[in-house]
Amino acid sequence: MPADHTLRVDSNDPIGASWFLLTLSSDVDLPRWEPGQFTMLSLGDRQDPLLRRPFSIYNLPEAERPARAVQILYKILGRGTALLSRVPPGASLAALLPLGRGFRPARQPGDRIVLVAGGVGVASLHPLAAFEAREGRPPLLLFGCRSADEMPGARATRALGVETLISTDDGSEGARGLVSDLLDAVLRERGAAGKILCVCGPTPMMSASADVARRHGARCHLSLESSMACGFGVCVGCVVGVRRGGSPAITYRRTCIDGPVMDASEIVW
Repeated sequence: MPADHTLRVDSNDPIGASWFLLTLSSDVDLPRWEPGQFTMLSLGDRQDPLLRRPFSIYNLPEAERPARAVQILYKILGRGTALLSRVPPGASLAALLPLGRGFRPARQPGDRIVLVAGGVGVASLHPLAAFEAREGRPPLLLFGCRSADEMPGARATRALGVETLISTDDGSEGARGLVSDLLDAVLRERGAAGKILCVCGPTPMMSASADVARRHGARCHLSLESSMACGFGVCVGCVVGVRRGGSPAITYRRTCIDGPVMDASEIVW
């Protein structure tokens, strides 16, 4: 059950190329969350901006004891994240969590998770990588970004022992080109059987990855990115069109409570 918590900023550290890792802590046990869920986070004790911002929860709770720390991996992309980057240790932030539906892929023995991340989308996928690695079945990560300067985003996931393939727009790291093209090449070379794709990134990248999955017959789950005002279904500002059960009719689902993780085959782009 999501609840509002006042959390203490333990650290808000730059890790390179405008990427930051924010660590928040609580003096009481927090509700447990699953990979792919998110929080609506205030940007400090201020009225401007008025609305909270949605952020993927970056860390996985430890298996042995209740969670008391929340981490947020973010990149300065606009005014809100620029303000967040200046919040000092010791400050307090309000966080509503956990929100949304996370990754719950149905699997058979021998199936392997393939993570496809575009830029800061890796923040949603990292806890799934940590869970899979903890269970003794490390996934494959395909990480796409603009240039080698963006590699801080994939550093912690790769450090889990996760096989990581890189694509960059300028070819400065890994393959040159789009991560959806890298995904296509991987599925052609390694086959789609037994692969479960979990994708997060900019909307055009997710649409292209969903198309690759469809052509190869691979199962694909997307963690949708959307602007949100509330995070719990009241404002209806984050709807996405879907077709369900093979019906041609388009219905609308709220990303915040029906997602953010949804079946790629149902999304109307």
